[in-house]
Amino acid sequence: MFYVSLLFIAISIGLLAFTAGHAVRRWWLARTERYASWMAVELGAMFQEMTVARAQRIITATVLGGLTFGFLLGDGPLGRTVAGVVLGLGGYFGPWAVVKYLRKRRLDQIDDQLVDALRMMANALKAGLSLQQALELVRREMKAPISDEFGTVVKEIHLGQLTDHALRRMAERVPLEDLGLAVDSILTLRETGGNLSESFQVIANTIVERKKVQGKVKALTAQGMAQGVLVGSMPIGMLLIFSFIDANYVRPLFTTVLGWVILAVVLILDAAGVLLMFKLVKVDV
Repeated sequence: MFYVSLLFIAISIGLLAFTAGHAVRRWWLARTERYASWMAVELGAMFQEMTVARAQRIITATVLGGLTFGFLLGDGPLGRTVAGVVLGLGGYFGPWAVVKYLRKRRLDQIDDQLVDALRMMANALKAGLSLQQALELVRREMKAPISDEFGTVVKEIHLGQLTDHALRRMAERVPLEDLGLAVDSILTLRETGGNLSESFQVIANTIVERKKVQGKVKALTAQGMAQGVLVGSMPIGMLLIFSFIDANYVRPLFTTVLGWVILAVVLILDAAGVLLMFKLVKVDV
């Protein structure tokens, strides 16, 4: 009778754990569905395959990895809990930061290729090709990622979309000021009439001159940026130095409530100072 009771207790605990785990899983999937959908849409816009389910698995893996590493890194039950929560939050927002970085890198690559694309289209129009043929030439001759965007425009036109609508959609997908200027010029000249080839050449030359000015400004503000990075990294550097000299010096910062408050205040003030310095030396062109 005793063993039967133990068996029933074990079965009850197992069913309870299964039910709780299923409920937690449903809650987590519902909580991350919007986040994962955003990841899938953003990566899909960059022509990288990503499903919502796969994005949810990536988010779950990074969060669990952060929690596990935090629990292993912390000292004591409270320290392990705090470290696990902090690194778990870092794991939750990690995929968001990666997607943002990939998006920015892609836009920078398209911005660098835009001048060559505009000049190629200008030469194609001078040679007697139509606008659609010039778009097709860019898709065929240039490298990704700009060839992917122009390829999407060509596909939409082949599927029956109006050229103006396809170009507007490209300007929405790729929010670059120079590309928006080129698209607006195309749409305006198609309505009023004008020399598209000359317009592309003027826009390309304008972009080149502006990039030259941006390069000069970046060189002049590089010293201020370097000072901001140096000053901002000093507290972290001193913390690492003291931890290597004697870990007992910095242990209270990670094991006491007062230490956590001090760390939070230092990080906030340090980040605010670096951002303010970057804003002061930044010059928009």
